[in-house]
Amino acid sequence: MRLSQAITHFTRQMAANGCSVHTQKAYARDLAAFARWLGENVQLSAIKPDDLARFLISDDVLITPDGQPRKPITINHTKSALRSFFQFCVESGWIKENPARLIRSAPAAPKEPSILTDDEIRRIRAILAENKGQFAARDRLSFEILLGTGIRLGSLVGLNVGDIDLETGTLHIRAKGGAQERVFINPALSAMLAGYLRESATEAKRGANVPLIRSKSGQRLGGRQIQLNFARWLRQAGITRPFSVHSCRHTFATRLYQKTGDLYLVQRALGHRQITTTETYATVGDDALRRAVTFVS
Repeated sequence: MRLSQAITHFTRQMAANGCSVHTQKAYARDLAAFARWLGENVQLSAIKPDDLARFLISDDVLITPDGQPRKPITINHTKSALRSFFQFCVESGWIKENPARLIRSAPAAPKEPSILTDDEIRRIRAILAENKGQFAARDRLSFEILLGTGIRLGSLVGLNVGDIDLETGTLHIRAKGGAQERVFINPALSAMLAGYLRESATEAKRGANVPLIRSKSGQRLGGRQIQLNFARWLRQAGITRPFSVHSCRHTFATRLYQKTGDLYLVQRALGHRQITTTETYATVGDDALRRAVTFVS
């Protein structure tokens, strides 16, 4: 089988297995780069460990398009894509030996999460409160859901009116990989949701499958538009530090850890499978302790 054909089968299997869209795109991008470097028509059986080693030390992997060196964590992602792909090829019976069997990830410090400060949160809330109208209320609700629950952008986009249970104070979300999960909401967010639904009563009556976060035409608002809206509110609040919607998830996790000191509770709140994924928030939280002990003599 040709390399390009195998990559097509692999990307399809990732989608069937419920891998996140982000992972699918990232792996497809890395594998496409490998295919361009080695040759899309090369046969899988002809690929050797040395081919992968030469690719991983090539400028295609080590250097960005603008000439900057890539970070070790980014290169490790490429290695993960190659390992997963060739393991899939072995399990599919297309090759007998895995040419990626010698690939090892390099030590890499995890990227420090971008966290909104209390002052920045107050400024965003103030700007959203000053703006009147349906879309300001929608964007304010989006921000408070992200900040108050730590759910991912994709889960916010997928929320329907019927996913809200104000009696139990929970949201039913579609999490990473398509899993159904329940998340708790605080009383303030519950009250905001109740008010938003009352104001949108006409739309809500259309059924439980009505999108919660809607566009002007009443359609489900896409993740890209939510990102653009968030960036606009940041600018209006005078916040120039680089933030994305995902920063709300990092902020939620960090604040929850700082208030509880319970990393396993944060793990459950975020839906992480491995506690090691959650440990980065303990590192961020320990910054406050590090500053505090400097005053102890």
